Amino acid sequence: MSNRFGAIAAQDRRTPDDKSGFAFVGCKVTGTGLLYVGRAMGQYSRIVYSNTYFDDIVARGGWDDWDHTSNKSK
Repeated sequence: MSNRFGAIAAQDRRTPDDKSGFAFVGCKVTGTGLLYVGRAMGQYSRIVYSNTYFDDIVARGGWDDWDHTSNKSK
C-alpha cells in the first residue's frame, strides 16, 4: 500500500550483458490505486510480463525511470 504510488517490481542490471531480470508469467494484477509495472534500479533494468492480466490501474507510461534522462533511451 502506498499513498503516492506503487510499483510491482524494481530490478537492477548494471550492464547490458547482465543476464538477470524478472519475468511474470500468467499473473493477475488487481487493486484500487495507480501503480507502475516497474521502476528502474539500474540503467539496464529488465522486467517482462507475459500472459498477464492488469486491471485498469497502471499509471500513465507504466514505468518509473526515477527521472533519469539516460534511462529514457534504454
